[in-house]
Amino acid sequence: MEWTFFLLGGFIVLAGIVVLPIFWGAPWHPLFPGTIRRILDFSGIKQGETICDLGCGDGRILIAAAKEYSAKGIGVEIDPIKFGLACLLVKFKQVDDQVKIIRGNIFQFDPKDVDVIYLYLTHQAMDKLFPEILKKLKPTVRIVSYRFCIRGMIPKKVSADKTLFLYQLSRGTKINDYT
Repeated sequence: MEWTFFLLGGFIVLAGIVVLPIFWGAPWHPLFPGTIRRILDFSGIKQGETICDLGCGDGRILIAAAKEYSAKGIGVEIDPIKFGLACLLVKFKQVDDQVKIIRGNIFQFDPKDVDVIYLYLTHQAMDKLFPEILKKLKPTVRIVSYRFCIRGMIPKKVSADKTLFLYQLSRGTKINDYT
């Protein structure tokens, strides 16, 4: 009988982690290692650059960026369970000197110093995030979105399977160009 309550409790917690965030626009779908590598390759992340994962879940994108690409990472996660899991994984994988996980709301985070922003958010969440976030970004930032394109923006590059979209900002690259 006790096991039944334990299993039921575990199921409720798991459902809360996976299902409830759908209502805030960001369901949690852990990615396979090959998909993570494909996303990072697609982003063009380089050694020393900073990647920001808005809604980072367990932080595995950032951990892979630190370990395999010698990049720095900033993750923003509002869910306390996923935040705790991400912090534990960062410590366990020994990248806590390169990766910082922040418990917070992605709509209030200021990503002004990042080189790459990674998003795996629904259209509803991205509609709320854009175009407001564009005012906070440095002119050369690359935005990589998985599975959902950013409405009103034209991607610079799209993966062959149409699941990855790369947007490149280029403000300030031309004289008298105020875009």
